[in-house]
Amino acid sequence: MTTYEPYSADSRWTFSNRLSRHEFTVPLRLYWEVNGDPLTDDYTPDDMNAAELWEMWFSRYWKGDPAKIYWFISGGQVFEGAPFSNNIGGHDHFLVHFTWPVNSVSGEPVNWVRLPVRDKLWNKDHGDKGGFIQELTGWKPSPFQASFDAEKIARLAGLMGTGLG
Repeated sequence: MTTYEPYSADSRWTFSNRLSRHEFTVPLRLYWEVNGDPLTDDYTPDDMNAAELWEMWFSRYWKGDPAKIYWFISGGQVFEGAPFSNNIGGHDHFLVHFTWPVNSVSGEPVNWVRLPVRDKLWNKDHGDKGGFIQELTGWKPSPFQASFDAEKIARLAGLMGTGLG
């Protein structure tokens, strides 16, 4: 029976830079960014908490339409746009620069959808870019999810009617 669970975060993937032929063997993860969530670049968790950042993001960026989610592949020193995603431009992505990763033990080609999605948090221990969304709501996207309805997530998390969102 085939399993479609996410790969273990410890899984290591081997791929090469197409130009230099340098080979990498590293764990890979999907990294997500919601339109506008880099507003955290100007703050630390000591400056503003997750609820304050959510209110700021919601008032600046939520226009009632689903918020776009951008996808990246991260691992080791590699950070590139995810292939087959809806990123701006969409033409410059991981496979433009690197070969298709294979599992370093089994040789199985990567199934991009099974890569683990990175947790992004915003607390005294972790000040991840955009981490206020997951920290406050408990929500993070499914692999390659194209957008999310911030109002629905706020309602599901019990934030609507509390002054947040």
